[in-house]
Amino acid sequence: MSYLRSVRTLAPTVSGIWQSLSHSAPVAYVQHGMINLHDFTGLPWWATIILTTVGLRTLVTLPLAVYQNKILTRLEQISLEMPELVKELKAETAYAMKKFNWTEKEARIMYNHSLKKQWNKLIVRENCHPAKTMVLLWGQIPLWIVQSVAIRNLISLMPDPTAIEAQIAYTELTLGGFGWIPNLTELDHSLIFPVTLGIINLSIIEIQAASRTKLPSKLQTIFTNLFRVLSVLMVPIAASVPSGLCLYWVTSSAYGLGQNLLLLSPRVRRAVGIPIVPSELTQPYQHLRHTLATRLRALTNIGSSSKA
Repeated sequence: MSYLRSVRTLAPTVSGIWQSLSHSAPVAYVQHGMINLHDFTGLPWWATIILTTVGLRTLVTLPLAVYQNKILTRLEQISLEMPELVKELKAETAYAMKKFNWTEKEARIMYNHSLKKQWNKLIVRENCHPAKTMVLLWGQIPLWIVQSVAIRNLISLMPDPTAIEAQIAYTELTLGGFGWIPNLTELDHSLIFPVTLGIINLSIIEIQAASRTKLPSKLQTIFTNLFRVLSVLMVPIAASVPSGLCLYWVTSSAYGLGQNLLLLSPRVRRAVGIPIVPSELTQPYQHLRHTLATRLRALTNIGSSSKA
């Protein structure tokens, strides 16, 4: 009974959040922008969705991805200065222990305080606060939500089902598909897009994991496995939404995959102003191919062993 009561309580809350998003200004801007682009170019709706996705991601997430990479390289550069600072601080602390008769506990407290102060000075100097390493997510997640809701609005005749513009857009969406999805308001019964979405998202995760030059921390391993699970869970979710929305998700993920691969290239990184650091791969694509092939062989061997 308590479970049913909590579900009944949660349902209006979720509905209220959805309604708020559906009527929000950012969603309205994207929704009307897509309609205007479709009317101006005369493109079918499937092409309008792809073009809008590529355009918005190029304007929003690509610059953020470049900036995030710059922050990561600055953090790595200042970490290279730390060993010398640590050496100096240890010598100063040892001298202070003798001069002021500090206990070992007092010396450790002062040492840690000084070390943190020096690290913060370097962060301020290079303007690379670790929180900025999440800047891509801060831009990408809101954009994904806003455009998803905007497309869902178009497919669901929202926020005003009586509006002529909404009815025209809906009618055009029923005829604006291609190939196996002629009607973008219906599900992709072939499951081609949902499965493709899962494969692309898993590819992004594996590429990010394989491009690391250091052993991952426990937290990184946990997040990597969590995103793997979420990528698999997105397949049935994508299979339950209209194909027009699924087309957006696939296009957005495909752009993300290309963006990740592009920013691995040393030539591209220099072109956009990302400085070179020791952890950068000189031949990233050969490294990826070798790492992924090794993992695939390991999985194949495990499968063969379990069958035997």
